[in-house]
Amino acid sequence: MRMNKQGYILFLVVAGLLIISVANTFSSDKTWTSVREFKWQAALKDVYFVDEQHGWIVGSKSTILHTNDGGTTWERQPSLPLPFKMDLHKVRFANPTTGWISGDDGTVLKTVDGGSTWMKLSTGTYAVLSTLFFVDEKYGWAGGDGGLVIHTADGGQTWTRQNTDTNNAIMGIHFTSPEVGWAGGGGGTMIHTKDGGQTWKSQNPNTASTLDALFMLNEQEGWASGGNGALIHTADGGTWEVQESHVPNSNGMPEPIWGIHFIDSNLGLAAAEFGVILRTTDGGVNWAPLEPRPVPNRLHAVQFLNPQEVWAVGDFATILHSQDGGVSWEVISNNSHLTQVHFYDDQLGWAVGLSGTVLHTSDGGATWQTQSSGNVFELFGVGFTDPNKGYIVGSNGTLIETHDGGKTWHSVSDPTDEGSGRVKRIQFDESMTWKGALGFYGLHFSTPQHGWGIGEVGKILHTSDGGETWIGQDSGDMMVAFNNLLGVYFLDENVGWSVGAGGTIIKTEDGGQTWTVQQAEPDELSAVFAIDAQTAWITGSGAIYATKDGGTTWTRQVTPTDKKLNGVCFINANEGWAVGESGTILHTTDSGVTWLAEQSPTQNHLTDISQSKDGNLWAVGEWGTILRY
Repeated sequence: MRMNKQGYILFLVVAGLLIISVANTFSSDKTWTSVREFKWQAALKDVYFVDEQHGWIVGSKSTILHTNDGGTTWERQPSLPLPFKMDLHKVRFANPTTGWISGDDGTVLKTVDGGSTWMKLSTGTYAVLSTLFFVDEKYGWAGGDGGLVIHTADGGQTWTRQNTDTNNAIMGIHFTSPEVGWAGGGGGTMIHTKDGGQTWKSQNPNTASTLDALFMLNEQEGWASGGNGALIHTADGGTWEVQESHVPNSNGMPEPIWGIHFIDSNLGLAAAEFGVILRTTDGGVNWAPLEPRPVPNRLHAVQFLNPQEVWAVGDFATILHSQDGGVSWEVISNNSHLTQVHFYDDQLGWAVGLSGTVLHTSDGGATWQTQSSGNVFELFGVGFTDPNKGYIVGSNGTLIETHDGGKTWHSVSDPTDEGSGRVKRIQFDESMTWKGALGFYGLHFSTPQHGWGIGEVGKILHTSDGGETWIGQDSGDMMVAFNNLLGVYFLDENVGWSVGAGGTIIKTEDGGQTWTVQQAEPDELSAVFAIDAQTAWITGSGAIYATKDGGTTWTRQVTPTDKKLNGVCFINANEGWAVGESGTILHTTDSGVTWLAEQSPTQNHLTDISQSKDGNLWAVGEWGTILRY
């Protein structure tokens, strides 16, 4: 059939509109941008100032940081990255130019130009060198696994192994002269030498706990600290007595104490697990933990520069600074991994993560502020039922709530309850009370009243009154009961899915009173998202699964990556996103028939993705990373 002129013009107009529509479907001027990502991304293991201006920090990923202005600024050393990535454990300098660092694989690095360049020395060992000490430019010792102590008398050019008569790991070394020194370590090991290490003799530390840190003020007085809150003191260099650390028991056990330092015979500080800082003003006769803790991260080391100024470092790039002898602390750096992000509306959002981390935005994600969760554990899920009332779940049975938008958080659960059923607002069947002590891995509110928390060993909790009470649910399947549930998503108060380890997929259509087991592949499934009761997607280890029949069948979709995918979110039935390891971002505009890799502004692992009410997409991940699209 021939087309007349008017029909032909109409055809061109329609075709043009279709071309524009298709182009708009597959292209956009929007891009993923980094809103929050920290410069330092490492666990910081040690800090050492050779004077009040020149200091160094070392840590994982071959991280070396340096300041020459008393900590006002920190810069990475050397200017070109080291040709290897490993954990660096200890740093010591003899003067502002000459220093050494010990690390994994028998590594000792040396600089003679203040850290501008570092040379790797030959130590004759591949053991982890957990500790290092130099008394001057010539005499030094390093220690590590298997009772290893090596010694140099020429600044590190040559090293000889010394006989310690122990197989326990050496974790701390301190010498007061080229002849007199001590070493401590595993199993309460404490050894002493008066001849530079030619002979080592065992001392009785009066503890069987691993001694992770050692500090000697002089040849008579010193302290050591370690596992189970161990603190010991010597006043004569030979006899050790136990001091009561009064360290908290955040997880039911005394916190390990990883670092210790004294400025004189009275004033001392100890750095411990979960951000605990202990302080004494009487030589350790009385120790007390500081409250509130400046951060909830493990602290590895602490050093006085003078009676007022102190530095401490720890996991998640933690750098702390005190100018009043450790009474109060300024957080210079701290960036825990983030695990989930949730927006209540287009302005109010929260992100949670490891070490009790809670971040909040009230300006649509432009800025994020830290909120104190009062919790030190891993947080994996967050949901708000109104602008003020919200809940967070995490490890160790953590379930906390706020009624003021996160200004204050209070515990609903009790980590010390151990599932005995004393927590009145959380109820399990009598045979399942032990699940109360298990951790959560996800949380989702489908309505302001209805929410579900899921977690370890098939744990499911449901609230139908906005979080006032939480009732245990049973999947009804023995295999599911032994698998961890990692992701949960509900469409409304009745229809929802939960997924997890071992390819676990369970669905309910009656609010969790009964669950039906579905099956894709025996993969670890991390997240689920549904558009309606028939259409949903699941992410896994390099895989995305989709259903169009309510989960009766799940089809594996082709993805351009083998990276683990941790989060999935769909804007509508056609357009969706998935995020995962190494900054992976995938995008589809055809329901997942084709997935394309998007340019990502980060290489950090991404753990979750969600959409705010204004249409912006948000992704979070390692090292405090927050992305926006």
